[in-house]
Amino acid sequence: MIQNFQSWLVHLFTATGALAGFLSLEAIFNNNIFLSFIWLSVAFFIDGIDGTLARRYKVKEAVPIIDGNILDNIIDYLNYVFIPAVMIYWFNLVPNYLTLTSVALILIVSCYTFSNTKLKTKDNYFRGFPAVWNIVLFYIFVLDTTQVTNFLIILFFSMMTFVPLKYAHPFRVEKRKSFNLLLTFLWGMCCVFLLLDLREIESPFNVYREIYFSFWIIINLYFIYLSLSRSFLKKVPK
Repeated sequence: MIQNFQSWLVHLFTATGALAGFLSLEAIFNNNIFLSFIWLSVAFFIDGIDGTLARRYKVKEAVPIIDGNILDNIIDYLNYVFIPAVMIYWFNLVPNYLTLTSVALILIVSCYTFSNTKLKTKDNYFRGFPAVWNIVLFYIFVLDTTQVTNFLIILFFSMMTFVPLKYAHPFRVEKRKSFNLLLTFLWGMCCVFLLLDLREIESPFNVYREIYFSFWIIINLYFIYLSLSRSFLKKVPK
């Protein structure tokens, strides 16, 4: 009985990601990109730990009537795909004549990702770009790229969806997991500081921007190296 109750709470916790997505949309329509990314970060955090909770409390066995994977995919599509597409449209991030094309690419190509039964390898890498458009949009805002560059970025990652390069899942890949989790935590902290820079008022940490921005770049390069190594060397570097 207690396990059943705990399992329902885990599903409820997962479902709160949809509420975070709604609040992110509300922030977009109020032209508050900072608050929008705050709510997307909340959704990202929920998505990052709900799987661990589900395995901890054996949710699949306790509540077989609910498919946690379907629930997770519904919410992920909202927060990782649909809301970033709205950002592209609302904030005019690409040339006007390419807006609908950009939105269509993100929405339609990501349907392939979410329905791909071969999306993950046995060692928990993603095959092809895993539709994390929320992160792509965050990078676009941080780097303050031009409209044309933004479209080229969208086009590039849309094509990379169908290229079977391997992308590490930092929470699930077992090899070097502790080190990867540490770097993911540091990456997240750098993202927090970079997110504060998106506010209209100047961040008190702005004087250290070169430091945390450099760390952010280095960590990104590490994960690119990790993915390329797994893709072409067929193994994770030791």
